[in-house]
Amino acid sequence: QEAGYVALSEPLVNSVLVATPLLSECGNSAIAEQWLPKIASGEARAVVGLAVNKLVEDAHCADLLLLEKDGAIYAVEAANASLRANESVDPGRKLFAVDFDPATAVCLADGDIAQALINKALNRGALGVAAQSLGLAQRMIDLSVQYTSERKQFGVAIGSFQAVKHHMANIAYKLEYAKTPVYRAAYDIANDTPRAELSVSHAKLAACEVADLAAKNSIQVHGAMGYTWEVDLHIFMKRAWAFNSSYGTAGFHKNRVAAALLADNAALGAGATF
Repeated sequence: QEAGYVALSEPLVNSVLVATPLLSECGNSAIAEQWLPKIASGEARAVVGLAVNKLVEDAHCADLLLLEKDGAIYAVEAANASLRANESVDPGRKLFAVDFDPATAVCLADGDIAQALINKALNRGALGVAAQSLGLAQRMIDLSVQYTSERKQFGVAIGSFQAVKHHMANIAYKLEYAKTPVYRAAYDIANDTPRAELSVSHAKLAACEVADLAAKNSIQVHGAMGYTWEVDLHIFMKRAWAFNSSYGTAGFHKNRVAAALLADNAALGAGATF
């Protein structure tokens, strides 16, 4: 959440929340022993490239890339990867198409084992996006409240107008409702519960929805200034837009929720709520 609040433009979340657990669980002790101490000390950075994302974030500053290709996961050192920069709606996220020769990489896993690792990496990445989206929404609220407290029309701060208050209130209550699914998803991933996948998709949908609303309503209360680079709102707004398709689009996560709810053995109803 704090990384989202400052729109952190470095691979802390991806390296710690996604790459490190993947290295730890891949079953290749030699690679894990070689890289995990370096990552822990800050000497090295690792990033993950999953097929669901198509592009790899912060590949340019990674020493090790963990890449999905043809259903397998490879560990690729930076010197053996070819990068091609791609523009992003968010200038703070550096995106790259990455090519590599599997012959120069280490295959960490393939088949069912690889798929299980990929699913876990996807869930952790989506959780990271959801948590950051909460921080983004809160920051956009704070920026908007500050701006509307200083900006005056008719001799009074525009933040005193009821219509402006409604815009902020509509974000605030949705933000509070989005926090619980994110925390539940964090618990389910930490404890590897059977419903982790469902919890993560629920969390990402709720958190990205409120971040989108925060961007929309914050532009409105900023007036024409909301469309410029003169105020910092655009930094957080663009990050929220970019997160919509990071580690799965809304459609992808809605399909996962629907599959869980419509399954023949779905645990539904009051008795299965808690």
